Amino acid sequence: MLTDQSQDERYEEFLQHFLLDQARIFSYIRGLLPQYADAQDVFQRCSLTLWRHFDQFDQQRLFLPWACTIALNEVRNFRRVYGRDRLQLADDLVEQLAVRRSDSLVRRDRRSSALRMCVENLRQADRDLVQLVYEDSRPVEEIAKSTGKAMQTLYNRLSILRRQLLQCIEKRIASEEASR
Repeated sequence: MLTDQSQDERYEEFLQHFLLDQARIFSYIRGLLPQYADAQDVFQRCSLTLWRHFDQFDQQRLFLPWACTIALNEVRNFRRVYGRDRLQLADDLVEQLAVRRSDSLVRRDRRSSALRMCVENLRQADRDLVQLVYEDSRPVEEIAKSTGKAMQTLYNRLSILRRQLLQCIEKRIASEEASR
C-alpha cells in the first residue's frame, strides 16, 4: 500500500500531466462525438479512468497518446451503450478519426515544444519582441511607440524571426524523427 506522501506525490504528478493536456483530451473526444453534451460526459468518465489507471502509465512515454487511448475506449463504451438511441457515425469512421486526431495532437505538441526551444535560442531582444506580439498580444504600433523604433522596422524583424523560427522548428522535428 502506498504511503500518504507517495499518494500525494502521485496525485501531483497526475495533475501536472492532466492539467497540461486536458483541453486536448477533450478536443480529441469532441472530434469523435458529434454532441457536445455527450463529449462532456465521456470526458468526465475518461478523467476518472485516467486517474484510476495512472499507476499503469509508463513514465517513459508521452501522457497524451496514453490518455487518448483511454479516451477512445471511453468513446467506444459510450457508443456501445447509447448507440442504439441516437444517430451515430460508423465504427470504422470513428476509428479512423481517432487515429488522425491522436496523430494530430502529438504533432502539434511536438511543434509547440520545438517552438519553445527555438524561441529560447533567440537573442533576448528578439525573444522580448516575440513575447510582446504573440504572447501579450500587444499591437506593433504600441511597441514601436514605447521602443522608439519604426513600425516597419518591427514588422521586418518579425518577418525574419518567423522565418527563422519556422526553419528551426522544421529542423528540430526532422532531427527528432531521424533519431527514432
